[in-house]
Amino acid sequence: MKKVIAMLLMVILMGNLAGSQTFAKQYKEEMRAVWIATVSNIDFPKVKDNAAMQQAEFIQKLDELEDMGINTVMVQVRPKADALYYSTINPWSDVLTGVQGKYPGYDPLAFMIEQAHKRGMEIHAWLNPYRITSSGTDLSALSEGHPARLNPSWVMTYNNALYYNPEVEGVKQHIEDTIEEIIRNYNVDGIHFDDYFYPSGYPLPAGEGPDGVVADSRREHVNEMVRRVSEVIEQVDPEVEFGISPMGIWKNNNTDPTGSATGGSQSYYTVYADTRTWIQNEWIDYVVPQIYWETTHKTANYETLVSWWANEVKGTDVKLYIGQGIYKDTVAKELTKQLDINKRYKQVEGSVYFSLKDLLNNRQGVADQIRTYYTGDVQIPEIPSIPEVPSTPEVPSTPEIPSIPEEPSVPEIPTKPELPELPQDLQITPVDLKGIVTGNNLNIRSGPGTQYTSLGKVHSDTVVDLTGEAQGWYKAVLADGTAGWLSSDYVAPIPVGSEIKLVLDGKLIVPPVAPVIRNETTLVPLRVISENLKALVDWNKETKMITITKDGEEIKLVIGSKVVWANGNEKSLTTAPTMIEGTTMVPIRFISENLGASVDWNSKQKIVSILSN
Repeated sequence: MKKVIAMLLMVILMGNLAGSQTFAKQYKEEMRAVWIATVSNIDFPKVKDNAAMQQAEFIQKLDELEDMGINTVMVQVRPKADALYYSTINPWSDVLTGVQGKYPGYDPLAFMIEQAHKRGMEIHAWLNPYRITSSGTDLSALSEGHPARLNPSWVMTYNNALYYNPEVEGVKQHIEDTIEEIIRNYNVDGIHFDDYFYPSGYPLPAGEGPDGVVADSRREHVNEMVRRVSEVIEQVDPEVEFGISPMGIWKNNNTDPTGSATGGSQSYYTVYADTRTWIQNEWIDYVVPQIYWETTHKTANYETLVSWWANEVKGTDVKLYIGQGIYKDTVAKELTKQLDINKRYKQVEGSVYFSLKDLLNNRQGVADQIRTYYTGDVQIPEIPSIPEVPSTPEVPSTPEIPSIPEEPSVPEIPTKPELPELPQDLQITPVDLKGIVTGNNLNIRSGPGTQYTSLGKVHSDTVVDLTGEAQGWYKAVLADGTAGWLSSDYVAPIPVGSEIKLVLDGKLIVPPVAPVIRNETTLVPLRVISENLKALVDWNKETKMITITKDGEEIKLVIGSKVVWANGNEKSLTTAPTMIEGTTMVPIRFISENLGASVDWNSKQKIVSILSN
């Protein structure tokens, strides 16, 4: 809200100038942001315990984002009650070194701020306020001096994970202190929370309803935390913006007539997040609802939700950005259509993309769409200072009103240049292999040579189908069906007969324990599959039962048993889940297909390919 006030003041002061409309348009901000997730090293860093490689990786990612027109990064600096920055109250995050509390050899947040600002980008510090662990409830496993370990009364356990209890005053003060520490010590442009508040589905006591006393009390505790964070930011540095990215649905209109015409999970009840109250009280400067559905979705239609949220921020100083779920193929391939819808609503002032990995991998051509959509350099400009008015100004003569240039006629759309044809005598040696791209931003071309047109870019570690070879180039087919040629200098064929390879959405995954085949069933580490397919896993040590959930789908397995349950229906496996080197191994096809993914097996090269939906 602070920057909006400054902008309005500037526009008012300039209002008597003929060019005021041009000025306002020139300095209008549009959020073009991406989330950079560090929890489980989703987006960053790829390599642990190597400061130089982490810095080089971040620089490369920012360079690619700058090239696309992205002007803001939202970096997760507190994934699990820890820190990617110097802190006196939170331990160093284990995503940096593999060991919680271990100094990574540099200050990641300071480095990120320097690199972002050098490119004219904003950087918002993204924090999860309550999560302590994603899996595991042993407080002694946390680093010495961890606030949760020192204050066990702050902690609640649910679904085999630890959380700070939102009801505890010490927790509220700790979150407030964490925010104050960041904005006093670092030149961040914003503080950002995601959609995690109470654990999703945290049960109510017997006899209590979703609109009862206990539920209302939970929402009020979250409200108080949000209000206090807003106040400390305003007191310490009012130029720092505060934003939250809630679930895409506040309430459905079948539970509240003022809710959206949808039928999905409601943040008001699921995680006790009352976003409407935050907006109406203007405790936040911006809101980023995660509208992660496609325009044809039957129960959570994209435009229905954009329209609802646009109406929610009307009459407030709260800015609305849309969270775009480009990690889904159905969303990524229609992103241009979604951005066009956003333009219809003047309240929508930009987009935030989840996540960086999918953007840089150009899922369904999404990076190409964004680069095309965001033409020209996009930077958030400084508002120029207003020149002092002289004490005895001369009265100027009536200025000539500049003539309005005629609108140019609609230019002819140039035809695309013809692609060079392949020579008729080109000798192509057929091959039938899969290969791994070893170079980043590798051009895929229309023919075997640099003289041929680039059809797009391919990123490092992408797995491609190789169908032919000629003149030092491979004829290749990408996961999205794009066919072209890649230089053999930057493609490594996967050897026939090598150990089993795991490929998910075109990317090679290296699990801690290699996949194995037993009774013609491929077993893979459960954690690798669940995390990459964005499923939740609950492990009961006593019964040895594993429960996997995603988007309403539920799978139950027991270590050592061939009996499984998919959405309550009992089924039988050929091979039972087992433990190998302390790692839970599960049948990949059964798990993946029941979570909505497809599986393909290349027996020649021993490659398991999973395509998520």
